[in-house]
Amino acid sequence: MLRINAPLSFDILHLASLWPKFMLQYPDVHLDVSLIDRVVDIVEEAYDLAIRISRAVPTSNVARKLAVSHNIVCASPAYLRRHGTPQVPDDLLRHRCVGYSYAATADEWKFLHRQGKPRTVKVPCVMHVNNGDTARAAALGGLGIIWQPSFVIGADLRAGRLVALLPDYHLPDIDVHAVYPSRRHLSAKVRVMIDFLVKEFKDVPPWGRER
Repeated sequence: MLRINAPLSFDILHLASLWPKFMLQYPDVHLDVSLIDRVVDIVEEAYDLAIRISRAVPTSNVARKLAVSHNIVCASPAYLRRHGTPQVPDDLLRHRCVGYSYAATADEWKFLHRQGKPRTVKVPCVMHVNNGDTARAAALGGLGIIWQPSFVIGADLRAGRLVALLPDYHLPDIDVHAVYPSRRHLSAKVRVMIDFLVKEFKDVPPWGRER
C-alpha cells in the first residue's frame, strides 16, 4: 500500500489519469490517494508521499521537483467589458477580486515588474475560496479577477475564456514537488512512484502544452 496526499484540483486535472497507468506498470502496488488542499504533516498523518505545490518545502522533508507552474492574474472577457481592464496593480483596488484562502499572503497580491521592482496590493475581495477550481468557476462566471496557477487555468487562457492581465507584472512562480519524510528509509514503492512522476512531467508539463 502506498499512501499519497495530493491537492484536489491538481489531482483531478493532472494526476488522476496517471494512477491507472502507474498501477498497470506496478500491479503489486496498491494506492490510497487522499485529496486535501491544506498542507498536511506527512509524518503525523502517515503518508508515504505528498504532492506539494509551493515556493518552499519544509526542511524536515525531502522533495523532488516535478514541474513549474506560473501564477497568473486573469478575468473573463465579460467581466472586463463591464468593469474595464486594469493596467497596473493599483488598478485592482477599484475591481472585484476573488481571494484564495490558503495563500500565504492572504489578500496581499505581491507583484514584480518586468524590470524587477516589487509592488504589493491588498486587493478588495468579494469572495474567498479554498479551492482553485472554485476560483476558476467564479472568474468564468464573470464575478471578478482571480490569480491561479497555470495548471488550473491554462486551457481557459488558450481558449480565450479567461484573459491574462497586467502583462508588465508577474506573480512568483510555484513548484510542483513530490515530498516524502526524510527520516524514513526510501522504500521501493516510493522510489518507483517518484521516478514515474518525474518521467510523466518531464520537459513541458501538460498545462504548458498548446494541445
